[in-house]
Amino acid sequence: MRERFSEEYRHLGTFVIGLSSKKSVRGVGHYSRLRKKQRAFSRRDHVTKPHNLQVPSLVSAPGKVLLAGGYLVLDPAYEGLVISTDARFYTYVRNGGHSPTEGKKKIVVRSLQFHQGMWKYHIEIKHGKVLLEHIPTESTNKFVETCVRFCLSVILEIIGAEKFLEKIATGLDINIAGSNDFYSQNEQLRSRSLPITTASLHKIPTFCHTGSTLGTVHKTGLGSSATLITSLVAALFLHTGAVPALDERDDRTLVHNLAQFVHCFAQGKVGSGFDVSAAVWGSHRYRRFDPKVLDRVMGDNVDPALLLQTVSPKNSAWDNVITPFRLPPRLTLMLADIDAGSHTPTLVSKLLGWRKAKPDEANALWAELGTANTKIEQTLNELDSLYVADSFEYEDALSKCAVLQSSEWLALSTSHPSSAPLRALTAAASTFETIRSLIRRMSVLSDVPVEPVEQTRLLDACLAVPGVVMAGVPGAGGFDAIFCVVLSADAARGVERVWEDWREMSVSPLLAREDSVGARVERVEDVAGLNMVI
Repeated sequence: MRERFSEEYRHLGTFVIGLSSKKSVRGVGHYSRLRKKQRAFSRRDHVTKPHNLQVPSLVSAPGKVLLAGGYLVLDPAYEGLVISTDARFYTYVRNGGHSPTEGKKKIVVRSLQFHQGMWKYHIEIKHGKVLLEHIPTESTNKFVETCVRFCLSVILEIIGAEKFLEKIATGLDINIAGSNDFYSQNEQLRSRSLPITTASLHKIPTFCHTGSTLGTVHKTGLGSSATLITSLVAALFLHTGAVPALDERDDRTLVHNLAQFVHCFAQGKVGSGFDVSAAVWGSHRYRRFDPKVLDRVMGDNVDPALLLQTVSPKNSAWDNVITPFRLPPRLTLMLADIDAGSHTPTLVSKLLGWRKAKPDEANALWAELGTANTKIEQTLNELDSLYVADSFEYEDALSKCAVLQSSEWLALSTSHPSSAPLRALTAAASTFETIRSLIRRMSVLSDVPVEPVEQTRLLDACLAVPGVVMAGVPGAGGFDAIFCVVLSADAARGVERVWEDWREMSVSPLLAREDSVGARVERVEDVAGLNMVI
């Protein structure tokens, strides 16, 4: 099932979200016609299973790692290479048990991984609009509340009041759960007297309780808020019939656009959007949308019809570009949380301040970084093509490189001049070292610790392990996390030993690996441990 979806997604090729052959923006009428088409929609498996009042809806969305393009991804002139992971958020929506005769419908949202992890709302329709009232509980959740409010407003516009009231007649019960990797598990390991290793992490129950409230939990930087919002938007849309499935580009684009808006609104600013994009589309090369697309809808009293027009997949103002990507075969992503921490908004603000103060210096460096980022993607895509063309030669090259440090690959490649995979692997390692060098130069010039010297020492130690292709700081950098890409299980074990023995900083491995598929419909029985938290 996942391979089928992945190949269909890859077949889409490069596309610009929102571009249409028609200039008009289709709104309610388009989606009303879509409802009629649903009845004849042929569904092959549970991915496109019909959603109605009796059937709960379960959608997952992946966390992300920005492999290349940190800071540059904020500028639409540049792109970022984002990898989605198998650490996922799951949103489960079912009908509530509340009386259908009540004037106000109740929505209850639970996250059983947190203390005070329950939020309740009343909703009603007045003057053709959804009104949402927060029912006081022990805590608030602005991301969930913002998402529910705007989702239901758009759903009402799409399906109409009669259908809307039918879908929420008994209210809604919503459960949200995130994979363990979204949160630090160090306290769980200490409470079990276990060392901080990957072997120990496998002993912790899936969807483990964090022992924290939402406000005090230690996050690992995989994009939990963007992933939560994406899964919640998609699950609500599917459960109410606002979209029939996630197989069609327009339906997925509608989910993407609304999730971007909700995430921006909840944060109070329009970010680059690569985290939401990865949650929807999976691994890809990303060029951001023009922030002006959201200018008219960022107020509290936005008109729902205008919001639907704005997030419509036919709104050509959404000019973000998505180009599918995945790591080549046998190249494995590894992640670790660094328990030192950085405040990403502060890093971003200070670095952009440097760019504004010294535009010539900054823009010249960004141009170099942009070129190197493009080259690393091209090289990794070349490796993917080389595997397809001759998997035997490809596997032979990887086997040779897996037992040597990447600094030794150039000599190996020179001694095997006919091996294109050897040349490509050498180029990948060399290009990423160029990227790191430019990032360190940017750190010095901006006085922003994008790759701090402490991280440099750790990354260099990882690269000294045979079979490591690249090692770096993801996204905005700082002290939050690191990633490695390795060629073999032996290389992975070697990197884990470096992390276990490192004393300068606390390095906590994550179990997440690449999963190039974005948001998808799931079945509870297919997700280990999920039944315990819904």
